Amino acid sequence: MRKVQITVIVISIITTLLSGCLFIKPTYTKEKIVEAITNLCEAEYKIEPRVWLLGETVWVYMPLPKLITKDAQFDKDVFEKINKVMIGASRVLLSMKPRPQFMALVASDTEEYGIDYTVITWIPDIVKYQLQLISRDEFFRRNVIRIGESPAALGDREGIHLKKEDIKLSEFLGEQIKQRIQLKFNLDPNLKEAFKLESTKAAFDGNILKIICDIKLVKVSPKTPMNTQDEIAKITAYTLQQYDFKDFLMVEIENTATGEKTDLSRIALKDFL
Repeated sequence: MRKVQITVIVISIITTLLSGCLFIKPTYTKEKIVEAITNLCEAEYKIEPRVWLLGETVWVYMPLPKLITKDAQFDKDVFEKINKVMIGASRVLLSMKPRPQFMALVASDTEEYGIDYTVITWIPDIVKYQLQLISRDEFFRRNVIRIGESPAALGDREGIHLKKEDIKLSEFLGEQIKQRIQLKFNLDPNLKEAFKLESTKAAFDGNILKIICDIKLVKVSPKTPMNTQDEIAKITAYTLQQYDFKDFLMVEIENTATGEKTDLSRIALKDFL
């Protein structure tokens, strides 16, 4: 739960600040993107991130003396630095044509605990948010968040420990669906008291999306949705529809706590919209 609370707080602030970004006429090319983001952040925010372009993904690395306090909360200075760099990078990306598809921002605690905080954003979602085609809450849910211990981050000012890659849409959607399931069962008032989500995985294996959860019923109330398989299918159908993603044949949903298994074809999944 602590991880979920941190995610909500950080992305809520990011969405507030990104709403102030303005569209700029195409200014930068992909060849200049690393230099452009670095120079803008240095000139305007006095922050020097490390930047890489891998295929259609821009990676931005922020080495920080610390990331969280002893009670697992981000402090004000960390908030400000992360958001400034995210806004600066977004300004550059939105002024490009054609644009890359993804931005992955990694803020790492390099001196105290060795923690990586990663925000992965599909660039078209930033455009949709600014055009008010999606709500602030929906934009928050579309950002994939990774938080984890990373001993290799200690002392790493250059981002050597990062496993940088050109992020694929299928990989991104698998992680987003996993995150949406976690948020649903941890924050929905009708679900969080009734069920305990122990673990969840969602990833494409070839043309099959495999979702494996461990969800236990702990309390029954009149408002408790009893079919967790259907709840997960609804989340999956909605997410894939929003990205018009059709490069799959089947969705397999398994709850290891109950032994329930559900197989849905791409056509059958539409019944949950």
